[in-house]
Amino acid sequence: MAELKEKELLLLNALIDGNIEKFGFLKSHLDFITVESRKTTGIGLYVTFGYLKEFDEEEFVNALISAEQKLITPSLKNELTYCLDITNGKIDFLEIATNGNEIWDGNLENCTLVSE
Repeated sequence: MAELKEKELLLLNALIDGNIEKFGFLKSHLDFITVESRKTTGIGLYVTFGYLKEFDEEEFVNALISAEQKLITPSLKNELTYCLDITNGKIDFLEIATNGNEIWDGNLENCTLVSE
């Protein structure tokens, strides 16, 4: 297992904050998740998470959530799409992908979240 990178944490916070009413409980999970794997696909990145601590949530919610901020990188013409998969009330994986057929190396370091 690997540690969460700064940009991954930034995206997780943006996704949770953008859906705070229903998914605010996930904020307490952030200190206890690790990265199980990172997989680049040529047009995207999948970051799969594991937990260092068990959480007993009253409601086992399954959802895919997104946020309104745009994720941009200077190496791509279009913005990136990003969403978070919640399975049984836990953070499962983060998916980030290009819009269109642009090739992307999955590097989040040059990416920026911007609000319109």
